[in-house]
Amino acid sequence: MRSDFILALRQLADEKGIQIDAVMDALRTAVASAFEDFNTEYEDIDVEIDPETGDSTVYANKTVVADVSDEIREISVSDAQTYDEDVKIGEIFQIDITPPNFGRIATQKARQAMQQALRDAERQEIYSQFIEHEGALLVGRVTRVERHGVFVDLGRGEAIMLPGDQVPGEFYRAGQRMRVLLIEVAEAGRGSQLRVSRSHSDFVRCLFEREVPEIQSGIVGIEAIARDPGIRTKIAVRSSQEGLDPVGSAVGMRGSRIQNVLRELGEEKVEIILFDEEARVYVGNALSPARVQNVHIDLEQRVADVFVPTDMVSLAIGKEGQNSRLAARLTGFKINIRDAAEPLEARDVAAPEDVSLADVSEGAEEVGDVDKSDSDQSSFSADETIQTDSGTDGTNEKTVSVETGENTTRKPAGSED
Repeated sequence: MRSDFILALRQLADEKGIQIDAVMDALRTAVASAFEDFNTEYEDIDVEIDPETGDSTVYANKTVVADVSDEIREISVSDAQTYDEDVKIGEIFQIDITPPNFGRIATQKARQAMQQALRDAERQEIYSQFIEHEGALLVGRVTRVERHGVFVDLGRGEAIMLPGDQVPGEFYRAGQRMRVLLIEVAEAGRGSQLRVSRSHSDFVRCLFEREVPEIQSGIVGIEAIARDPGIRTKIAVRSSQEGLDPVGSAVGMRGSRIQNVLRELGEEKVEIILFDEEARVYVGNALSPARVQNVHIDLEQRVADVFVPTDMVSLAIGKEGQNSRLAARLTGFKINIRDAAEPLEARDVAAPEDVSLADVSEGAEEVGDVDKSDSDQSSFSADETIQTDSGTDGTNEKTVSVETGENTTRKPAGSED
């Protein structure tokens, strides 16, 4: 029959969600801390806890020597052999140095140290459990919403979603269940060790990996993602298998795969474009749904001059410059959008390596509100409606420069809990 002491420790371990061995280690640490306050002479000590009674015993580790020069750290071979005849010089011998009534004193003084040790053990347990899921989609439940963040229960630990990790326009309430991306697992420090996000670009990446088997297996790769959380996302995909359409694979039959992603993203539009090793073609694809007439590239300066028909300028720029801005982030180029009706001398801004519209792949599909009459792209939205998106931002300017943003780097994504 298990002792009441062990049963109590096991109950404590279950409440804290940690292993029984971690509780015993925490108890030994607490007793050692209490002994240090009681007696400071001995530094090298070990603590043993009787699993039946819970009584603690403190042992001093001493080196067996022929002649003792330090009574605290050494013991003569003759004295040691009175306890163990087989002991030899140079071995470590343990002497019981438990003070009288130490059990009561240890209980009083070890309480605080025990609590701290348990907190450390609990943090370590959370770290060990979640570190392998860093970069993965998890399902959590909102526990409370505060000004400095939304707290999400992930089962064995509580995570925080900071304001910058939240999607603008989304509202969170206590008890709400939702998917989040685990982006950071901190090993030390107070408070929440786990940080989650719904605005991170890899949140969209993981949603596609979850819905598209070809992406999960690596046959179709997501080369880059540019995202304005809650508004619009551009994704560049490529296929490693000849004859496989990566855009079609991501969209799915009648949009079945992309619709599951859109339901999770709410009002956010997702546009899938075809990646190309040729920078001119890639930049042209990235500006979808606008039709591109010519692209001039300066590879050294990472500048692209893109010429579009007059009626496509506002669509290429996008509302508040969003389309061109996302294209710049996606490709890593500073993009200058120019009206093709401009004088010829305006086309020498970047080293002229012209690519015609025929060279630009027609492998881009926008999931959002795009008129098929203005573009060869297929369009989808969360409610499966197609509307006309003029992309007009009210500007009369014919040229817009967009500075390059950071490319999204890929993180390995684990399985969803």
